Amino acid sequence: MKKTINPIMGLWFGTLCTSFAATFIISSGEAPFVVAFYRLLFAVAFLLPVNALQGWEQLRQITRRQLLSCLMTGLFFALHLVTYIASLQYTSVASAGALLSLQPVFVAVCAFIFLGERIALKVKLGIACAVAGGLIVGGGDLLIVTGKALFGDALAAASALMISFYFVTGRSLRQHLDIVPYLVVVYSSAAFAAAVISFCLGVPLAASTMRGWLFLLALGLISTAVGHGIFNWALKYVKASTVALVTLASPAMETVWAYIFLGQVPAATSIVGGIIMITGAVLAVSGEKEEGQEDTGDSVSKP
Repeated sequence: MKKTINPIMGLWFGTLCTSFAATFIISSGEAPFVVAFYRLLFAVAFLLPVNALQGWEQLRQITRRQLLSCLMTGLFFALHLVTYIASLQYTSVASAGALLSLQPVFVAVCAFIFLGERIALKVKLGIACAVAGGLIVGGGDLLIVTGKALFGDALAAASALMISFYFVTGRSLRQHLDIVPYLVVVYSSAAFAAAVISFCLGVPLAASTMRGWLFLLALGLISTAVGHGIFNWALKYVKASTVALVTLASPAMETVWAYIFLGQVPAATSIVGGIIMITGAVLAVSGEKEEGQEDTGDSVSKP
C-alpha cells in the first residue's frame, strides 16, 4: 500500500474502526481468549487473499532477520491482547484503561532509545494530556487498590508495555516491508502465540453461538485487519509515539458506542478524561505536522 492518503487522516479512520472493538467484544458474549484468537485469525483470513492478488513474491522476499523481527512483533501484539483481556478479570475497565494510557510514554522512551526518535514539544504536551486524561478516567478506581486489583493493574501496565514494543518494532520494520505481507506474518504469529497460551492454560478456543461468530468476524475485519492495519501502515510515515497517542482516542470513542448500542451510561470522569485524551492526541498530531514541515523545509534548502 502506497502513501495515497494522508497518514494522519488514516490514523483517525483507524481509530474509528478500533473504537467499535469493545462493543463487538461485549456483544459476542465469548470468553476473552476466544476473542483474542479469532480476531487475529479472521484478520489473517481477510489479508491472505489481498496478499495473493498482489503476488506472493513480496512475502518470499522477507529476509530471515526480518521474519524473526516480525514474529517477535506478533508475540508482542498477542501478549498485549492477552494481558489486557486478563487484567479485566481482576481490575476494573477504568483502571485498566488508565494504565493503558501510559503507552505513549513507553513508546516515546523506547523510540528514543532504539530508533533515535526525538519528540517535539507539542508531542510531549500531547503525551502529558493523554496520560492525565487516562488517570482521570480511572482515577477513582486506582485509589481503591486491593490485592486482586493490584495484580490486574500490573497486567494492564504490562499490556501497555507490550503494545509499546509492538509499535516501536513495527515502526522499524515498516521502513523496509510492505504493509500486507508484514501484517500477514505479524497477525499469523500473534494468532499462533495466543493459541499456544490458551492451550497452556487449558482454555478451549471455540465460539459458542452464531451471534458470537458474527461479532468476532466483525472484530477481526473492522477493528483488527482494517483498524490496526492502518496503524501499522501509518508507522512508515508517522512516529511511533504519535501513532500510540492517536490510538488512545479509541477508548474515549468507545464510550459513545457503548452508550448508543449497549445502553452503558459513561461516568462524568470518563467524559472529562476522554476529552482531555483526545485533546492530547490532536495536540500531538499538530506537533507531528509542524515537525514534518520543518524537516521538508530543511531538505529543500539543502544544496
